[in-house]
Amino acid sequence: MKILVIGSLEHEDSFATNIVENFIKLSHETHAYDTFSLRIKINNKFGFRLNQILTNLQQIFSKFKIFSNNKKLFKLLKKINFDLVLVTHDYLKPNDVYKIKNEFNPIIAMWFPDHLANFGKAYFMNAPYDFLFFKDPYIISLLENRISSKVYYLPECYNEFKHKYEGEIADKYKCEITTAGNFHSWRVALFEHLSEYNIKFWGMPPPLWMPKKFLTGSYQNHAVYNEEKAKAFLGAKIVLNNLHFAEIYGLNARAFEAAGIGSFQLLDWRPGIENLFTDGVEIITFNGIKDLKIKLNYWLEHPIERELIAKASKKRAMHEHTYLHRLQLIIDTIQGKKNGFPLPKIE
Repeated sequence: MKILVIGSLEHEDSFATNIVENFIKLSHETHAYDTFSLRIKINNKFGFRLNQILTNLQQIFSKFKIFSNNKKLFKLLKKINFDLVLVTHDYLKPNDVYKIKNEFNPIIAMWFPDHLANFGKAYFMNAPYDFLFFKDPYIISLLENRISSKVYYLPECYNEFKHKYEGEIADKYKCEITTAGNFHSWRVALFEHLSEYNIKFWGMPPPLWMPKKFLTGSYQNHAVYNEEKAKAFLGAKIVLNNLHFAEIYGLNARAFEAAGIGSFQLLDWRPGIENLFTDGVEIITFNGIKDLKIKLNYWLEHPIERELIAKASKKRAMHEHTYLHRLQLIIDTIQGKKNGFPLPKIE
């Protein structure tokens, strides 16, 4: 198939970048289209802040068709006869989707990798997508039979070719507990209760409004991707993954990355999690601060059991939760061979 992936190519471990690389491994002719033209590739605090400003400017300018990428997008669509256009977030407005379908007639799908709190304007609800894929079964129940597009469940995953490391772990990564991601208020609210532990928090700078007391100690002021993410996760005894409150029944990408890397993971419990990992065998879940501290104290003192669970988690991820699995499932669903990922039974 000739496939166009539309998304943010902001760094080497972005959602769209991983999709492009793995479609190529599945032997599809794959092209990438970056949704943000105003960007610098500097992985530090200065670059992060500047890209925030540039992204906001582009969003403002696009309303007046200044620095709009649409001309380049339609030029690319005219040049290549794509079989599939896969949009990796709610980037296209309804009129853009109508134009793509009417003028070029590819199959057009969206794989939305975020929770419902980030629906924003939800352009996709009024756009003629052929297929919509979401990572949270709750979203499927919410949208099925309410919008025109076909809606399917598709959990996130990990890149088996890049989320790995087998060498010695440097001291700068070693700690009791680690996590990586956005420094948002829900995550901070949990970590505020864990000051007695040795924690390394990997990610780009938090919002400017965040109280300064959260910016010292565990905060590393550095985002980790691919192999370095594997080093950071393997350097910790426990990868602590507290899911955003808007993850109703779904899991974030970190859950699959930590598993695929071979880390021991303590994961926020969600209904339907057993459809993806076996609790107590491949991951350990927690429910609230009190339960979390009990489990942290226990598992920090049981390295052999941690290792067994980490190995089981990695095996499950390798066999079921890679980008190759997910992208082949998209193709099979589009071709009518499958119906997305099996939905969990949630009572």
